Amino acid sequence: MPEGMMIDHLKVVWERRPTTEFSLGVPEKVKSCPVLCYAVLSFAARHRREDDIADAAYQRCIALLIDRLNEPNASHDETLLCAIVILRFYEQLNVPSTTGSDAAQHLAGSSAILRASQGNHCVDPSAPTLREAAFWVYVRQCLYTATINQQPPDVDFSLQLHPTPGSMHDSHPLARLRLETAWTNQMTWNTALIVNFCFETDPLGERKNRSARWQELWDLVQAWKRDRPAGFDSIWDGPATEVDESCFPQIWFTADWHTVAFGLYHFCCMMLYSFKPGPRFAIRSVGSLSNTDRQILEHARAICGACRSTPETVQLSITLCHTIFIWGPLVSEAREREEIVHLLKDFEQKHVWPTAWIVNALRAEWGLSQSH
Repeated sequence: MPEGMMIDHLKVVWERRPTTEFSLGVPEKVKSCPVLCYAVLSFAARHRREDDIADAAYQRCIALLIDRLNEPNASHDETLLCAIVILRFYEQLNVPSTTGSDAAQHLAGSSAILRASQGNHCVDPSAPTLREAAFWVYVRQCLYTATINQQPPDVDFSLQLHPTPGSMHDSHPLARLRLETAWTNQMTWNTALIVNFCFETDPLGERKNRSARWQELWDLVQAWKRDRPAGFDSIWDGPATEVDESCFPQIWFTADWHTVAFGLYHFCCMMLYSFKPGPRFAIRSVGSLSNTDRQILEHARAICGACRSTPETVQLSITLCHTIFIWGPLVSEAREREEIVHLLKDFEQKHVWPTAWIVNALRAEWGLSQSH
């Protein structure tokens, strides 16, 4: 498979961010790093459904990776980190579509290298290096696994973002691209903080502080929406129409990373609504939605609308897949259910991302027969 074609397939799993070293650095290093080359080949071939080539490349990559990991400075080798991050995508595409069984071995491998090589406790959200770009890809991979399994993400939360997007000021035209990368990754970090808050164990001594922490996180997300560059706003949005045969709003953005940040913002809001501290009934009234449920569904519909409008933004479709486990059971309208299932099936058809098990889980929650 030509190198250009391999890279083109790999690009589907990260938004085409303007300054990311991942999309710029990986193609350059593939030519001289066999481990990285075989990692990219294994994913690209799997994405093309060329399973024999994918399996052979994967086995070769693992053999080379084992040898390289035994070297003294392996934990500081950014190409090895990139290779393992890419192997995680390969691993996700290899999850059985009907069961969703995921060992997440390469996610653990990325975590081990990142923690072993953390020289300081700061990370740059503008991702100026290949290692930092790989870090942000890893964080988004963690969000998927954490949400589906409802567990804290394996992220070092002692890290501080430096510089913060709000402190970055430069009049150079290219600085805008660096700034937008930083604001996108700020939203990624906010999401990780919120997912950790929602799924972390809750020691008795800390319960009294949860309401204050919840408010702090809510303010953090709303401040991001208020202060982000105007370019993150949609260029057009409108309500669902019969002409479009869709239940969901139409929403378009100028760039992939704007769309991804939009999805993460709505994900944060629905998580905070779902896990807001306070008294609640253990059992809900059958067939009724609370005001909180309705607010969650409005955020879910925004994600669905953006997914339908820009199906080529794979990272947003991945967000749809894992956030469904938060809001999916609340959907009661038959047309909305049908369109959600279509979005999931279409994602698997186009990008080999396993969604049949998600569809079956939804149907079970909705009391419907399983798909075959």
